[in-house]
Amino acid sequence: MADIVFVLVAVAFFALCVGYVRGCERIIGADPADSAARNLSADRSGASGARGEAVAP
Repeated sequence: MADIVFVLVAVAFFALCVGYVRGCERIIGADPADSAARNLSADRSGASGARGEAVAP
């Protein structure tokens, strides 16, 4: 029984942490460095631009 309680408390803790992070992102906004890194990796992978044209490497 103690094991089940421990697992439930651990799951609740991580759910609370996820909710806290999402709430902070909603208030503060996404990290600009994170979106810049995503754009850089998309450019390197040969993804198309915003209007559909190819992006130069």
